[in-house]
Amino acid sequence: MHDEQSVLIVDDTPENIQLLSEVLSEFKRKAAVNGKIALKLAQQEPQPDIILLDIMMPEMDGYEVCERLKADPKTKDIPVIFITAKNSIEDETKGLSLGAVDFISKPISPPSVLARVKNHLELQKARKIMNEQNIQLEERNRYITDSIKYAKRIQSSILPTDEVIASLFKESFIIFKPKDIVSGDFYWAAEKYGKKIIACVDCTGHGVPGAFMSMIGNTLLNDIVNKFGVDDAGEILNMLDKNIIEELNKNVNTGTLDGMDLGLIVYDNVKNTVSYSGAGRPLFYFTNGELTEVKGTRKSIGDIKKDKVFTTEIINIENETMFYFLSDGYIDQNNFEGKKFGTRQFREVITEIHKYDLSKQKEILISRLDEFKGDEPQRDDVTVIGIRI
Repeated sequence: MHDEQSVLIVDDTPENIQLLSEVLSEFKRKAAVNGKIALKLAQQEPQPDIILLDIMMPEMDGYEVCERLKADPKTKDIPVIFITAKNSIEDETKGLSLGAVDFISKPISPPSVLARVKNHLELQKARKIMNEQNIQLEERNRYITDSIKYAKRIQSSILPTDEVIASLFKESFIIFKPKDIVSGDFYWAAEKYGKKIIACVDCTGHGVPGAFMSMIGNTLLNDIVNKFGVDDAGEILNMLDKNIIEELNKNVNTGTLDGMDLGLIVYDNVKNTVSYSGAGRPLFYFTNGELTEVKGTRKSIGDIKKDKVFTTEIINIENETMFYFLSDGYIDQNNFEGKKFGTRQFREVITEIHKYDLSKQKEILISRLDEFKGDEPQRDDVTVIGIRI
C-alpha cells in the first residue's frame, strides 16, 4: 500500500468499477455507483486522496458531482480525474474548467491510468506537505510579527512625546517614518541647565538590528546629558562615541560595524545661540532667506578607524532662523529610475518652503518624497526635524 493512500472510484457500471479496482489494487479503494453516494463518501473520514469520476451517470452526472466537490471547502482540494467515453475537446475543456486535474478516455489503458493516478497522488502529497509547511511558517511569522509589534510599543515609548517637543521648541515638526515595524532611526530631546537639546539619530541598519542600537543610543544620551550633565553639543557626541565603543567592545571586536550618525542641537535661550554637532550628518539653516549648511564631522559614532574629535558649531541667533537636520533616509530614497532624491533637491524644497507655517512645511516635505518615490518601496528609515527659533 502507498502510505495508505486511497482512491474513490465513481461509475454507474459495476464492471468498470471492478476493472479500475484491479488496476489500482496497490491502493486502498472505495467505490460509488452514483453521484449522491460519491459525495457522501468524499466527506467521510478518512477522505479519499483522489477521485476517479465517470461523467455519464443518471440523476447526477460527473460534471455536477465535480462542481459540488469543488464548492465544498472540505472536499475542494481532492484531485478529480474524469474517466469517460466523452472525449471531445469541449468535454475535456468543461471538465478541466470545473476543477478536474486530468481527463482519461475510455476504453482505459491500465498502465496509463495507474501512471496518472500515481503522478497526481505524488503531486497531492507534495501539496499537502507544502501547505503544512506554509501553515507552520505563517504561525512562526505571526509569532515573530507580534513580538516585533510589541517591541515597537517599547521603542515608541522612549521617543519624546509631541507635548515634550512642543514645550522645548514651540515652532517645530518631526517627520518619522520607519521602513519596518521598528526603526533604526530615533529622535531624542531633553532640557539641562535651561538649555534645550534635541537630536536626530540614524543607527546602523533598520528593522530589529537598528532598533536594538536605538535603545542603546537613547540610554547613553540620557546618561550623558541627564546623569552626567554634559550640555556642550560636541562633547555629548564625543562621550557618546566613547561609550558606544565601550558598550560594543569595539576595541576587541574590531570588525563590528555598528554605530550611528546623528545631528544634535543645543539651544541656549539666555545667550540666544544654537550649538550644533554632527556625526556624518549636516545641519541646514536659513537666516534672512540665506541658506547655510554646517557639514558636521565626517565620522560616525563608534567608528574606531577615524581618529577625529566632534566639534561644536555655534550660531548666533540675531533674526528668526529656520533649522533642518535629518537622517539619510529622505535624501537616499530612490525613484523608479533608481535616482536618489538627493541633497540638492532637498535644499531646493526647503528653500521654497522655509518661510511657511511648520505644519505646512511638514506636509509638503512628506508629499514631495511620496511623489518622488511613487510605487517604489521605502528603502530606509526616514526622520526629518524642523525647528524655527
